[in-house]
Amino acid sequence: MQTCLMGMLLFINLPSFAQDSITVSQAWVRPTVPGQEVTGAFMTLQSVRHAKLVKAESDAAETVEIHSMSMHDGIMEMRELKELDLPAGKPVKLAPGGFHIMLINVKKQLREGDTVPLTLTVLNDDKTTRTAKVKAAVGVPK
Repeated sequence: MQTCLMGMLLFINLPSFAQDSITVSQAWVRPTVPGQEVTGAFMTLQSVRHAKLVKAESDAAETVEIHSMSMHDGIMEMRELKELDLPAGKPVKLAPGGFHIMLINVKKQLREGDTVPLTLTVLNDDKTTRTAKVKAAVGVPK
């Protein structure tokens, strides 16, 4: 009876856990050349419920920022974002020329085959936060 009750409690709590999940896929970081101090991290994010990416951190760089890139009057503009909207159930692609995570003052050259640890902080619509640990491969996907 006790085992059955525990199983039922786990089953009941499963939907609330599932509603709080974020999926990170295809994470990669552009390699750097000697002396290069900045690079970008790219990936696809998907949240089960409406949320916002509010922070990114990495031991690989002194500063990590969420950015957007867009064309305005024929000029490419890059801007830091305080948050990036993650609509419920819709993938948000961070890719060259668009949204991305900027690694500034990288601590060492990032070579193809290395991995870069990232911690992403997401703010849910109910004001709770969650983090996702990501290991992004260094190298441009083929």
